[in-house]
Amino acid sequence: MKKFLSIFVVVMMICLTACGSNVTEPATDADNNNVVTEQQSATDKNENDTAAATTETSTKKDDTVNEDEKVTVLPLADASADFSFLSGAGGWSTEMTLNKDGSFTGTYHDSEMGSVGEGYPNGSMYICEFSGKFGNFEKINDYSYKMTLTEIKTEKAAGEEWIEDEILYIASNPNGLTDAEGENNATEFILYLPETPVNELTEDFLSWWPYRFDAKTTLSCFGIRNVATDNGFFTAE
Repeated sequence: MKKFLSIFVVVMMICLTACGSNVTEPATDADNNNVVTEQQSATDKNENDTAAATTETSTKKDDTVNEDEKVTVLPLADASADFSFLSGAGGWSTEMTLNKDGSFTGTYHDSEMGSVGEGYPNGSMYICEFSGKFGNFEKINDYSYKMTLTEIKTEKAAGEEWIEDEILYIASNPNGLTDAEGENNATEFILYLPETPVNELTEDFLSWWPYRFDAKTTLSCFGIRNVATDNGFFTAE
């Protein structure tokens, strides 16, 4: 009997040992903390990645806005505007239609009715049909913009002559858009908006303004200044 009990005790101990080896120990607080920490790290990483992506997107959006804010069209009141360069005396003028994108067309003419000859008893006329474009717009302040004459072409070469309707026509350069010598095209121009303070404009430029004697303190129209010559084109009021 004693021998049987001893064998029974040994068998039970073996069974208990085998079972004990398969029992999973409960998770400790440290283990739980490690799991929470790993989960929090993953969450933080996702949030950081999202924030970085958002920042990158915002930066790209801001860059796009800055690009859109660049001056690409002229701030004319309408799609186009008619400008005139004339002195008010004599039979000459340059008329130009300017579009918002800087493109323009125009005509210069100067009548010399007393200049007659064989085949042209009705006199002579200097004339220029032209077209071109201003570009490189740059805002100077709230009422003026720089622009460059980037392209211009004339219908006929300067100096070409022909008779039509008993008038001698002489092709000329686009008066008002040339340099001080009158032979080459000027480069720099400034567009002035209505309400430009008159005291900030040159006297030579204002001398071409038809309403310069009206004691106005600001421009009441649009104006274009040829920087090289101070010639001035103005819209009607």
